[in-house]
Amino acid sequence: MAGTRRPPRSGTSGHLVYTFEITPSKDQDKNNVKIVLDIENAKCSICLNLWHDVVTVAPCLHNFCNGCFSEWLRRSSSKSRDKSQSAACPQCRTAVQSVGRNHFLHNIEEAILQAFSSLQRSDEEIALLESYASVKSNIVLGKQENQSRKRPFSRSSDEINNADLPCPQCRTEFGGFRCSPGAAHLQCNGCGGMMPARSNVNIPQKCLGCDNAFCGSYWCSQGVNSSHCNLICSQETFKMISQRHISRLPVTVHGGNPYEKDITEKCIQQSGKTLQAVISEWISKFDNMEIDRSRLQLNNVDAITSTTYICNHCYNKFIDFLLYWYRVSMPRNLLPPDAVDRESCWYGFMCRTQHHRPDHAKKLNHVCRPTRGNP
Repeated sequence: MAGTRRPPRSGTSGHLVYTFEITPSKDQDKNNVKIVLDIENAKCSICLNLWHDVVTVAPCLHNFCNGCFSEWLRRSSSKSRDKSQSAACPQCRTAVQSVGRNHFLHNIEEAILQAFSSLQRSDEEIALLESYASVKSNIVLGKQENQSRKRPFSRSSDEINNADLPCPQCRTEFGGFRCSPGAAHLQCNGCGGMMPARSNVNIPQKCLGCDNAFCGSYWCSQGVNSSHCNLICSQETFKMISQRHISRLPVTVHGGNPYEKDITEKCIQQSGKTLQAVISEWISKFDNMEIDRSRLQLNNVDAITSTTYICNHCYNKFIDFLLYWYRVSMPRNLLPPDAVDRESCWYGFMCRTQHHRPDHAKKLNHVCRPTRGNP
């Protein structure tokens, strides 16, 4: 059975449909396997850009640029007194046991750049990353203890809790609470660790935008940190909207259209305000129900306010939504000269062509509602 790769096809909101074609034997029907990838999930959490020469760390399976992780590893080693101690994953703080280049994701990386050339880094950035890169093959990190294959004949319940359960509160009392035997748990969508499912605490445990569980805020409220357990997210992964600070536009803003992103940046600069100040103003409008929420691609949109806890991925979607209304509401005379005379695209923000035709993305305005087929 042979496999071939078709060119990638870009979708809306920065999604990429990446198709593999499997050629079966003569006696089998032809099958197509489609892989749908959100570009937001193809970013290195260190540099916040698309992976370059992607590497994967184990056991948490997070992905980074080779150069970014190599530099992180070098700095971690220089600061650590115990050279046998494993480095912590930059994203979830899990002790890294091994790291290796991921050739499959490297192919995905190349396909994304073919569809979204605006994500390509400069030659200087690439040269700097490659000068840092030290992962050439699979590398085992830290001191690995030999594990016996023999299991004890019997153990007490306390020994089982202390050895096997990844939830810190199953072993120790924190914040006046310890898990009872058989207590229900939630698995964090960020780091994979466990926390007790508690409906009687004021700190939310699930993102209202995607309904996924995140542990960072809960463990912070309990006084638990990475010294107590490796599988704990940073509090920055799950925060209240009003407690967040933003200093630059996400790459996914305006559907990943770099020309619209550039126009928005110019508008903010001309206003004399910081990005955070603009976002704060539009959060107030959002709280006061002055904005149509129908385009906000999150769950529970009517219940979301500035005091809502959401994850980083949902926050980027929220920022994209606010900046859409910032641009739509802006008088034409305040737009940059090269943006004033553009006609609006029939398909507006849902246009697929803007992702693979730079001339189309630049010529027409795509920060508008679709009008194709409307009376």
